[in-house]
Amino acid sequence: MATIPMRRLATAALIATALLIGACTRSASSAPTGTAASGTTSPLTGAAATMDAVRSALLTQTAAAVPGGGAPNTPIPGGAAISTATPSVGTPVGTSAAQPTATRTLPPIPTLVVPGTYTLHEGEFPFCLARRFNRNPDDILAINGLTNNSIVSPGQTLSIPTSGTFPGQRSLLSSPATYTVAGGDTIYSVACRYGDVDPMGIAAANGLSSPYTLTPGTTIQIP
Repeated sequence: MATIPMRRLATAALIATALLIGACTRSASSAPTGTAASGTTSPLTGAAATMDAVRSALLTQTAAAVPGGGAPNTPIPGGAAISTATPSVGTPVGTSAAQPTATRTLPPIPTLVVPGTYTLHEGEFPFCLARRFNRNPDDILAINGLTNNSIVSPGQTLSIPTSGTFPGQRSLLSSPATYTVAGGDTIYSVACRYGDVDPMGIAAANGLSSPYTLTPGTTIQIP
């Protein structure tokens, strides 16, 4: 690689520079003295001191350049510290944006309106309509020429009286509530199970559209 010859050239240049500096700083009459660790003086020429500084710089520089050869941020005489620390890469804590949660908007629960006529669906019968529309079941039977023993079927249209009230408590189960769909259930039969609940209200509360199919085992909301 090209880095090794360049390092040798740099080393040679530093040594040459040190020799020149030593030659310029050496006194013509006497050599300067240095101070030993014990406090006594020992002869140390300017050139030798300069060479010691260059040698220390080269050793430090080499140790910092070789992986594992020295600690990061080691200062070099006359220059800036070399940092070998690896910058951290990642997302700062607290900067991740929370994902918005999708909210399902359901249509409002419709107001129950008593119709003039009503076409029966699967699971409905006259007493069911009497509870739902708050009418006397005997009046519904009478206006349609029916008796308690009459058989009605889905698709049959019945007239609904314009007056009268249901004799007793209209609800059979308390609501609002949840209900687990059973096989054969429809929104109409489930509404009849609760008594005074509108099947269209069940459809709206659960986001159902025509033909309002219910899946057995699922849980639905009863308004």
